[in-house]
Amino acid sequence: MAVSKAKKKPVDAGKGTKNGAMVKWEEELAKQAEVAASMEESTATGAFFSTKSGVLAFNGSPMPNNEMAVVILDAVLENVFYEGEYDPDTPSGPTCFAFGRDEKDMAPHKVCVEAGIAVAESCHGCPNNEWGSADKGRGKACRNTRRLAMLSAGEFDRGGKFVAIDDPEHYESTGMAFMKLPVTSVKGYAAFVKSVAGAMRRPPHGIFARVKVVPDSKTQFKVVFEPLGTVPNELLGVVMQRREEAMATIESPYQLPEEEEQKPARGGKRGGKPAAGRAAARRKY
Repeated sequence: MAVSKAKKKPVDAGKGTKNGAMVKWEEELAKQAEVAASMEESTATGAFFSTKSGVLAFNGSPMPNNEMAVVILDAVLENVFYEGEYDPDTPSGPTCFAFGRDEKDMAPHKVCVEAGIAVAESCHGCPNNEWGSADKGRGKACRNTRRLAMLSAGEFDRGGKFVAIDDPEHYESTGMAFMKLPVTSVKGYAAFVKSVAGAMRRPPHGIFARVKVVPDSKTQFKVVFEPLGTVPNELLGVVMQRREEAMATIESPYQLPEEEEQKPARGGKRGGKPAAGRAAARRKY
């Protein structure tokens, strides 16, 4: 704010200007401070929903009816390579991983590069990202999945009807959580996004969505998505702010241990060169 050269009065942070501009700036800065703190907390602790054994759970507590109502704030591509056979029941983290919004540009996260555990310079052309590189079957050794950032948006009554939360304060203050989709649910999520864009002309963060884990005869279980209605205009402002927060935190990396015995990362069945590095962190989502 400009100050007259004739007056040059010091700014009193405790008082607003005549038109309230200073007060508004203080309120805005306070909100941004909360967002910044939340971002740092999300990056450090990253709360994840679990779909282990086909049970949708958060912090170890199963969700009623294996479903939840959310606003999906953001989604990114996630490639993860586990050395040895992947076992969701063990706490071992991935050896190499990457995030991105365009698969053509994806490359191992800088954490992997700096630790010397990156299998290749780019995901495109990486031997572990080729079909047939998996130890079993014709799949890939590197799992191509999606990471979602979500906010709770309501609940379902006894009749199964969705009851939305319409208080803006809820969307401002509620904690954000993430979900890593099973590989077999990625196509279903892509179809959901395209359907919402075509029929409702909205992105995922512009609607309320049901996320449900259901049995599947081929893959044991899968995560399915269903639109429940549009986010009302009076909530879009705060939702868009939380989306910016999600976009800044969703690519938080798996943490590596400070000191760990080095071991080689396999280059895949198709002849990739191994990369020596520290073992991945022990972290269970």
